[in-house]
Amino acid sequence: MAETVAPGDLLGERYRLERPLGAGGMATVWRAVDLVLDRAVAVKVPKAGWPEESTRRLRQEAKAAAGLTHPSITGVYDYGEHRPGGSGGSSPQRRYEQVPYVVMELLDGETLSARLSRGRLPWREAAGICARVADALAAAHAAGIVHRDIKPANVFLTRVGVKVLDFGIAFTGPSAPGGPLLGTPAYVAPELPSGTPPTSAADMFSLGVVLQECLDGDAPDVVTALCHRCLDGEPDARPTASEAARVLADAAGVQLASFPAPQPAGTPDGRRPPDPPREPTRVLDDPVPPGPASPRRPLIIAGAAVGAVALAAVLLAALSPDSSRRASAPPTAGSPETETGPAACSVSYRVDGTWPQGFQATVRITNLGDGEIDGWRLGFELPDGQAITQLWNGSQVQDGSSVTVTAADWNRSIPPDGTAEFGFIGRQDGGGGRPSRFTLNGGECRT
Repeated sequence: MAETVAPGDLLGERYRLERPLGAGGMATVWRAVDLVLDRAVAVKVPKAGWPEESTRRLRQEAKAAAGLTHPSITGVYDYGEHRPGGSGGSSPQRRYEQVPYVVMELLDGETLSARLSRGRLPWREAAGICARVADALAAAHAAGIVHRDIKPANVFLTRVGVKVLDFGIAFTGPSAPGGPLLGTPAYVAPELPSGTPPTSAADMFSLGVVLQECLDGDAPDVVTALCHRCLDGEPDARPTASEAARVLADAAGVQLASFPAPQPAGTPDGRRPPDPPREPTRVLDDPVPPGPASPRRPLIIAGAAVGAVALAAVLLAALSPDSSRRASAPPTAGSPETETGPAACSVSYRVDGTWPQGFQATVRITNLGDGEIDGWRLGFELPDGQAITQLWNGSQVQDGSSVTVTAADWNRSIPPDGTAEFGFIGRQDGGGGRPSRFTLNGGECRT
């Protein structure tokens, strides 16, 4: 299928197309530059010969996703219609009056389907991914939106978490009986082919299929039971998205935007005493905006049908350990920390974006010593009543304002002159202060 646009085209007098990133059956996703805000974006454009339905779906995708504010839902920035021939470029297809397009955030990573092409996942990783998908669905369902096409190709794994893609066929209200059955057949709930209007329970069936495809067959009972409930033939018997998110997050030991941090699992099979009552799922007040200070790097948009950098490769900092020096004993959260000698580390703290009652930050640790740091804990104080709600590339304990972040297994070693990085989403009550002092394994770092 020919393209309706070409490299160099300027859409909406603002978005300069650079190159295609990937294509599906009816649309192509382009890398572009937003000339107003000077940032890289992704632009989805239908291919030549697209039906009128494509225009409606692109507009629907823009409206549905833009109305949802959640860290695990791909951000949609803009929708427009481009008139070919009037804004530069050399597109070979000029017979269409208006070409619709959706402007989205660029994502760095790969789809879950690409990840599954290399084999099934360890149960804890599968549960963690599906917990975040369920958390995103809970936000959509709370807003009256049913996704209708949850599948591995619409789940994107990035360096900062999981993103749910493509709300192009989202259901937002009543429809006439006997309408077309939309979605991917292998993931469609059994009640839909008979003409039953889609509900949130249909998304949960699709999530159950995804979870089943991810699991390597050796999962604790709490995870397999949740999967079987999602796949129940009776919609009313399926769990809600918020319940699934909580169960899977607790089993996997991950933290979600909608729930407090889970407690450590009680036994190896994931069984544990009943949890205390939790707050209901909420929709975040505002989306996480892109960080103007974020470094530019080659990016791949979610939903592109092309191979991409593996999530593990993005997260790993290519740090090769060298056996020289061991770090001192780690402190506990909230305990006094004393400097053990001259600074052998430096820490940079970058706020990537802020919104009402929230912010996103990235912290980078640099080893200034002569030997490897094998196992690290970074302690600092969050000012102004701030609290971490979601953290990646490590784990954290917060006691009042005192925070201790512990390395993940894959980034515990930092060679001389090497770095380790983690990021987090935080809650704030109006104060925008930053930590002023960091201690690594008891020794104070330069800032």
